[in-house]
Amino acid sequence: MALESYKHSWKSKDGEIITENNYKTLETSVKRSYASVVWSHKIQEKQCDIYTRQYKLLETLNIIAASATSVGILSLIFTNQFWIKIISAILSFVTIFVSAYFKSFDLHQMTLSNKDTANKLLCIRDQLYLIILKIHMGCDSVNNLLTQYEDVLKELDKIYQSAPNTTNKAVKLARKALNVDKDNSFSEDEINAFLPDELRMEEKHE
Repeated sequence: MALESYKHSWKSKDGEIITENNYKTLETSVKRSYASVVWSHKIQEKQCDIYTRQYKLLETLNIIAASATSVGILSLIFTNQFWIKIISAILSFVTIFVSAYFKSFDLHQMTLSNKDTANKLLCIRDQLYLIILKIHMGCDSVNNLLTQYEDVLKELDKIYQSAPNTTNKAVKLARKALNVDKDNSFSEDEINAFLPDELRMEEKHE
């Protein structure tokens, strides 16, 4: 088996013995990290969307409740109907609840935190993709590629250590986006639509 692993080998300009097996081993590891980062990025992205929707919903509810409460209180000046008092009290409670919720959970800051992490993971994803591309092109030595990969992993570890928590709902939405909606996949027509004519991919003819 050892002889077979080094059957396809050659020397680099630096005298490094490069084997096809070395490239494949490195590629497998980088691809696993790439897949993990794709998932993590999409989860953080979906969590950001969840917090954004919650913030907009509660903010709208708070404005409506506060406005309706003011109208109800003004109405009591001209009438003393009991049902207006009940509705005003309920709306006032809603306003207090939303205000208290915003004080306990800073949804705006939580949204920014998830968005920032998602953007950092996007950069890591692109770096890992570039390493995979270099492996396929064979334009760099295994040692240099391994060093680049290690540097990316160190940066990735720092991001994960400070990454905000996510919910199960975000995981489910990310799974649907990647596996069903194919958010990260593009057809040749979609790619060509953003490229000038001279850079467009050639259509495959059967």
